[in-house]
Amino acid sequence: MNFEKATTKGLEQLAKRIKEQLQSKGIDNTGDAGNSLEVQDNTLLGYEYIYFLDQGRAPGKFPPVSNIRDWVRTKLGIDEKKADSVAYLVGRKISQEGTKIWKDKSKGLELDVLINEMLEQIYEDVSEEMKVNIIKFDTIKSEHI
Repeated sequence: MNFEKATTKGLEQLAKRIKEQLQSKGIDNTGDAGNSLEVQDNTLLGYEYIYFLDQGRAPGKFPPVSNIRDWVRTKLGIDEKKADSVAYLVGRKISQEGTKIWKDKSKGLELDVLINEMLEQIYEDVSEEMKVNIIKFDTIKSEHI
């Protein structure tokens, strides 16, 4: 398998593993993060906030309340009328303390582990192809001696 095909296969497998991880850890509340993943031109694309599902958000800056509002409505089941005030309170707590994922990375996606698994698979796929090509080269070379 050539490098480009191995990379595409690896990225597709990575997207699948990220989706599984999002579901098993219960951190893709609406399914949007997992559904946003796609491979184009040997690049894995997805929503920017997947970074925060991996690394969490440190205390400091106030997070976007509009994103939290959606989370409050779907994850906590808060009705439309109360969603803004609850989202503000959640945002304030995040700005003061950070998220649980930021405090304990094991609660997040652990993308570093998933990426290392993908790289190992790409290496195995490409190295197998290289071995075959070296054997072919060696055979051709031997025939001409």
